Amino acid sequence: MRKECFVAAVISMFLPLGVTLRAQNDTFEYPVYLVDAYDADASCWTGMDIHGNYQGSVRVVPRIWLIGPPLSEKSGLTLPPDHWVEVQFRGPIVDGPGDDIILIELGPVSEEAHVYITDGAGQEYLLGLAKAGSEGTGVNPTEIGFDIGGISLPFVGRAVRIVGLDYGGLAPGFDIANVMARISDNCGDLACNPVPVDGAVNVSTESLLSFSPGRSAKEHIIYLGTDLDRLGDAPHRQDANNFDPNGLELGKTYYWRVDEVNDTRIRPGRIWSFTTDDHIMIDNFEGYEFLSDPSNLDSQTIYDAWQNANVYVTEDLNYKCSKNSMVFNYYYSGSYCEEALHTFRTAQDWAGTGVKVLELLFHGQTFNSPAEMYVALNDGHSETIVPYAGGLTTEAWQSWRIELGDFNDMNLSNIESLSIGFSAPASDPFGTGMGTVYFDEIMLYASRCTEADRLDADFNGDCLVDFPDMQELAATWLETGYNTYTASEPGTPRAWYKFDGNTDDSAGGGAHGIPNGDPTYGNGVYGQAINFDGDDFVELTRTVNLFASINSGMTIAFWQYGSDSPHRTDTLCCSNYSYGVEDPVISVNLGCWRSPGEYNWDCGQPWSFYGRLSGNHRYQSEWSGRWNHWAFTKDVVLGKMQIFLNGQLYDSRDGANTPISGINSFQIGSGWYGGYDGLIDDFRIYDYALSQPEIVYAATNGSGIFDLPLMLPADLNDDNRIDLIDFALFADNWLEDHIWP
Repeated sequence: MRKECFVAAVISMFLPLGVTLRAQNDTFEYPVYLVDAYDADASCWTGMDIHGNYQGSVRVVPRIWLIGPPLSEKSGLTLPPDHWVEVQFRGPIVDGPGDDIILIELGPVSEEAHVYITDGAGQEYLLGLAKAGSEGTGVNPTEIGFDIGGISLPFVGRAVRIVGLDYGGLAPGFDIANVMARISDNCGDLACNPVPVDGAVNVSTESLLSFSPGRSAKEHIIYLGTDLDRLGDAPHRQDANNFDPNGLELGKTYYWRVDEVNDTRIRPGRIWSFTTDDHIMIDNFEGYEFLSDPSNLDSQTIYDAWQNANVYVTEDLNYKCSKNSMVFNYYYSGSYCEEALHTFRTAQDWAGTGVKVLELLFHGQTFNSPAEMYVALNDGHSETIVPYAGGLTTEAWQSWRIELGDFNDMNLSNIESLSIGFSAPASDPFGTGMGTVYFDEIMLYASRCTEADRLDADFNGDCLVDFPDMQELAATWLETGYNTYTASEPGTPRAWYKFDGNTDDSAGGGAHGIPNGDPTYGNGVYGQAINFDGDDFVELTRTVNLFASINSGMTIAFWQYGSDSPHRTDTLCCSNYSYGVEDPVISVNLGCWRSPGEYNWDCGQPWSFYGRLSGNHRYQSEWSGRWNHWAFTKDVVLGKMQIFLNGQLYDSRDGANTPISGINSFQIGSGWYGGYDGLIDDFRIYDYALSQPEIVYAATNGSGIFDLPLMLPADLNDDNRIDLIDFALFADNWLEDHIWP
């Protein structure tokens, strides 16, 4: 049955800002794409397997566990604090009767998570707090729903982001079994809802393309290619609303378009894109059954997959976050060698996917006898062997990368088998020996851009020093860490927290702070500064009196030094809020979600995107690893919101006329999105929007001098200035690349 949906691009052209999409012929669906999976502490993802087992930290893969229907009613992914996943649906999420987004949480012991609706491309809205039930055993599910009715979004919601908050439960954390959302089936006249979703990355080279047809479409003309300028060269005309490209190349960005054909005309569609994965996994040794199930054609043991050798699967030694590795106990004697044969069920076409490198991850043992390890490929007509040049006694995971060109005269479009073997070394061809080698993740790659070989002048990390890197140099040309600006003394602040060993208000208004948790004090810009670890904050007293006269304008200014931490949802200060009930009048967020991260300056009642100044940081050093002075201003009469960084205007917007009112609580160091990690010094609140000279005066105690480390990638010689010396170093690397092979 064909399904129809809204086209986000078309909707945004005709709907006013802030309209909630309403369902027409809607249906609840599972997500089709994993936008993001953030592992805050660089541990491994764990959860429940298909049987509901969680003991022993069961390793799971977010993409497999959450995309499409769940593996079982008992499978789930665990989100400890500050871990998150973001899943996207094939079409826009729309409002209908009752809840529009439904989460299933397993193991109800009051675990909590924040739930956001997003556009899948960086814009988000906090829907509220998801809380599991408090009673139950095992993996009993809790259904948690969210209704998006009445929410005005400046974007089309297509994805859901879930952020873990606490360590409740036995897993421990918020355990997601699955996510569903209400998706509209009304497409209009154009094809929509592409799968892979527009902008998707890490797409399998074996993917099928699908879409929802436009209204009254009888045929579809499909265009697909890697050259946007030649996209119309090879059309495919068909009735079906799915398309098999018969294999895609690794590491390529593809563009595609669907034109809809009816009785009277052809309606050109919009152009979508996706990027294929950079590798093909031959075997990661996960999922092998102890005994094969003859009724399941996909069920096999390691002995079925790797034959003729003494191999087995173990959980005792693994590479990074994998669960299993293959143990190869080898033995050789004179001309006898031991070889594990992996025969592909269908001959592999490696030539058509653009692969150039075969990579094996292996781990040796100190007691191993000297041996010649080798890999052999067979194309049905001949076999070629490539030996390993190193030793086998290093007890660490190593990468053996083999250029496929080393397999001379092989037909790479018809690889029937791959073998790993061990034989007597050339130095002792008649000797006898034995040993143990572990293998994990045997993969195929296209040409790779390795971080270890990256050039300093490759600012954007694309493996080539070219015009985009020149643009970065030009954008920061002649910038320096030492700057002097005109300073003008501002009025008296309404509240002033110097944080010199206490949380007192130095402005004289008595709005002293009460520490919550265990904040400490360290060296600040002026005297001491308060240090937050993400779990503590300062609650202001006499908040109603403090903000009674702050209604037509305000400024929040402070020095800030963010620290490395797993938290990526930092709120530096925030007024009263209650998840899903009351949004904050004031909130400041820096470095949210990713590096370089996102910033938000929210100010106004009621909360709306019209009262938000938001964007993406260019550099992590703007909020982390050094002291920076920030000032956030709003002039209600002029409707202007501004952000200043180290005395310079950083961002600005007009049309923000919502009043500042209804504030009865205020926190420093935590708030709407989560806790802040790092130092804050000289925190001031003014009852009007300060000018730039006034902000400079407040930041520098009247000197007007900012003396800070530059910390920009284009400062190639680290002299705190970007000038001709940096240009000369950049020119030395012009058009250099570090792509291998």
